[in-house]
Amino acid sequence: MNLKNLDLLKNSKLAMGLALLILAISAGLLIAKEANRTVYVWASNGELAPGNTIATADLKAVSVLLPESAKNYISANAQLVGAMVMHRIGTGDLIPVGAISVESQKLAQRAVPLTVEITDLPVDLQRGDVIDIYAIPNSSQKSISEPELITSAVTVAESSNKNNSGKALVVVNLPEDLVMRVLTFISESRLIIVRSNF
Repeated sequence: MNLKNLDLLKNSKLAMGLALLILAISAGLLIAKEANRTVYVWASNGELAPGNTIATADLKAVSVLLPESAKNYISANAQLVGAMVMHRIGTGDLIPVGAISVESQKLAQRAVPLTVEITDLPVDLQRGDVIDIYAIPNSSQKSISEPELITSAVTVAESSNKNNSGKALVVVNLPEDLVMRVLTFISESRLIIVRSNF
């Protein structure tokens, strides 16, 4: 290999090295630019279903890259505690603007407490689950003679079986016009809760 070819090879390697350096710097600048376009929005810490009232523990702020669709999700600067869930939001999901409302009258819901035998509800029932409620006759039942569906697709607001009574307390969000129907069954029936949001 003559001297001229050797110089040409050295120059080619130098040019390639410079090109790679410029490419690396450009990629770094692009990544930094994209990182600056991330925004903080609210995401759900757990299942949220229609009728749930958002509490502090339901929310977490997450940094996401949403250059075009950021307006569709709720900024982490917005105050959401006390707002009502209008549409189901899964665990870890970003909270869309249309999924919550601060106008509680949009959903005429009532929080109704039910005392249920531990064996008559799913073991891991939790807030945000969607359930069906059935009544089965007990020994003093006069109004029904066989199992009856009281209401379906209602939301659990709270659930607790941490007591020594053998019973669980389940608070459900009911449409206002269903409250009296459910209360009618409570005194004479045994309530069975079936989870429906699988």
